[in-house]
Amino acid sequence: MIFSSNENMMINILNFDEYVSAKYLAETLYVSTKTVYRMIKKINELFIEEKKVPLIISEHGKGYRLSSRFRNSDVHSMVEFAEENTLNEVALALLFKYPNKVKRTVMNTDYLSDSSIERRLKKIAEIINKYAIQLHYDREYLWLSGKEVTIRKAINHLFLEMNKLNSLSEIGITINAIDKYFIDQQIVLIEEMLNEYINYPYDITIYTHIYMVMKRYREGEVHYLGNQEPLEKEERLLMESNPQLLEVATKIIRNIENYLSIQMDSLEIYFVFQNIYSINSQKRESSNVDKKLAEEITKKFITDYFMISDVTLLPESRSLYEDLYQHILPMLSRLRSGIRVENNLLDELLLEYRSTFLKVKTLAEEINQELMFDTKMNDAEIGYLTLYFEKYKIHRQEDKNILLICSTGVGTSELLKVRIQQNFPTMNIIATMSQRQVKKNLDFIKENVDLIFSTIRVPMEIENIPILLISPLLIDKDIQNINHTMKEIEQWKK
Repeated sequence: MIFSSNENMMINILNFDEYVSAKYLAETLYVSTKTVYRMIKKINELFIEEKKVPLIISEHGKGYRLSSRFRNSDVHSMVEFAEENTLNEVALALLFKYPNKVKRTVMNTDYLSDSSIERRLKKIAEIINKYAIQLHYDREYLWLSGKEVTIRKAINHLFLEMNKLNSLSEIGITINAIDKYFIDQQIVLIEEMLNEYINYPYDITIYTHIYMVMKRYREGEVHYLGNQEPLEKEERLLMESNPQLLEVATKIIRNIENYLSIQMDSLEIYFVFQNIYSINSQKRESSNVDKKLAEEITKKFITDYFMISDVTLLPESRSLYEDLYQHILPMLSRLRSGIRVENNLLDELLLEYRSTFLKVKTLAEEINQELMFDTKMNDAEIGYLTLYFEKYKIHRQEDKNILLICSTGVGTSELLKVRIQQNFPTMNIIATMSQRQVKKNLDFIKENVDLIFSTIRVPMEIENIPILLISPLLIDKDIQNINHTMKEIEQWKK
């Protein structure tokens, strides 16, 4: 029996004496009551099949709870949970929180022994170490150390890996660790030989094809190939005109033959070629469209969230832009394919970042209305997007954000920026604007700017943000004035 994280959570919620209503379960798990009924039906069917009795019982007007036979017992030891996804989810929670610490409760170890907890920590460390990131922990917290570039790479790879595992389990495929490693290596080989990254959901096509071929040969169910007609002229010409894809397909089949110690029908090369060619064609047709759409959605999230007219006005916008874009691009493939993701971080996220989540959700709902897919961005997707915004905010809190106002927004501003950064390394010049641009971006300035330096007299006040008149050359008097103002700001905060 393999249950999803939501199904695991439902079992935890019901493991008490009191009955729990379907409405409460739906609100707690952020799903519909219809989904709750479906989950309970699935759990009970699996338990009846293996234990001959249902796990969850219901009473009209009261709701649901675990059967007295299982209540207050270690239910988790009776079922096989998809541990790999659970560990990936913990790793992902740590990556999103980097460089901050995370409470050990994120591991959800209520039903585990000390030895099991230690084993999970070692496995999480192994997952993280693949990206040159180190896991640290004490009795209360977990935290990571590493470089920002590897943090982003790990987030993207783990997210795709989790979706892949979810999709395979949904169609009833469970792959042992050795086979999984072998198939993973074939995906890597294809990517290296074609010099192209196979993102989700295209990798699922290759995964399932290789797995099914291996399974059929192991079980001897390949007699149908003997009745197949030889390749038609058009099929042969297609392979000949794509020698690189043919070389990859041939290599994959040879690797499977060596792995299984068997000889396979030569037609298998064409079937692998056909899959790779099909994926390659689909990606060529949709990738440019998806890339453009992902760019537009990313820009809309940033400009609407910060209420600015252009993404480049946001300080260090590239960091947030890349994070959002790398999530949104594969998300479009998921939405097109009707695939929904889970997000076990939602509970904690809604407690800590509720206002950000609701703000991002409002923007997502506007974008959903414009998308032509039947499947829309759900709370799980919105939750991940929320974490990117929070991650950006954490990184921006360390330095003082400075806005430069010049007569045209350019001119001597570059020289002035260099002079300021030389004298005040903790100051971050987030933008240079003309007076007209300032009037158009007041909301952004109020939310993101700590101090304004202006080379012209600005007849305006922007809430409590100090405005200092300075020389374009930043003379000694300006430096003294800035230092004095900074001390006043610190005193005011205390």
